[in-house]
Amino acid sequence: MKKYFVTGGAGFIGSHLCEKLLNMGGYVVCLDNFYNGNLNNIRGLFNHKNFYFVEGDVLDKKVLKELATDCDHIFHLAAQIHVEKSIIRPCQTLEINLHGTKNILEICTKNKNINMTFASSAEVYGESEGAHSELSPLRPQSPYAASKVAAESLCISYYHTYGTDVRVVRNFNTFGPRQKSSGYGSVIAIFVRRALDGKPLVVYGDGEQTRDYQYIDDVINGYMVAKDIPAGEVVNTGVGQDYSINDIAKIIIELANSKSSIVHVDPRPGEVKKLNSNVGKIKHYGHINKYSLEDGLQKYINWVSKYDLDSLGVMK
Repeated sequence: MKKYFVTGGAGFIGSHLCEKLLNMGGYVVCLDNFYNGNLNNIRGLFNHKNFYFVEGDVLDKKVLKELATDCDHIFHLAAQIHVEKSIIRPCQTLEINLHGTKNILEICTKNKNINMTFASSAEVYGESEGAHSELSPLRPQSPYAASKVAAESLCISYYHTYGTDVRVVRNFNTFGPRQKSSGYGSVIAIFVRRALDGKPLVVYGDGEQTRDYQYIDDVINGYMVAKDIPAGEVVNTGVGQDYSINDIAKIIIELANSKSSIVHVDPRPGEVKKLNSNVGKIKHYGHINKYSLEDGLQKYINWVSKYDLDSLGVMK
């Protein structure tokens, strides 16, 4: 039986990853300090005999060392993930995202039997035209993006210097069940909740900024492919098609059969204008996206209609 260690495992993506690994027959050790995660995301996993949860922090080296014992693979998702919060708290963002990653790398370097997958972000690409491939220049436009560039670089440097078995996954925007619709939540989660409530959908700036959105199931399947790619490699996960925020708002209003209006407000600082993925590399390794934007949105809208999103998965 494979033993997996997932940091940030109570988060939106992390909880789905834990669930997938358990369904594959693995033993899963989950670490989260609930900075972004929510207990309700993993509540259904506690009855699984192969699931072990610890509330803790990636900055705590002692806890990390204990939990990583006898692990085969570490998925490092724990991070300060919000652009807006990184602008307010740049030092905290760098501390969590860079030093937390360094702590995981040290474990994998000292224990050559442990492999590692590092969760990065498409935000590292910043502003440029066309689809971003793994060879595109990195132009971080926020402290969050810069922290991910730094952590990525550390991962690759450890591979070259110490032979650490690590690979990097650059996720483009993700949506699906368990995603927050309040505070620093995703725009799709916020739009869906407001559309179902008949409230205006608030768009920052002119709304012509674009994103490449992928449904959560495709993201998790991308991780399953990425964990087995050669060490030292970097791969994108995305769909390969971007939509403007205006278009996403209109599609959600239509699919939710909502009467919501669209309201524009001042743009946000540090926001990238265009993000679109070139996913040829991960397709080469066997990854296939199963959901179009519309299919994923309809599935997500149906889920939100049945659940209390503010409680992240509690039945109404």
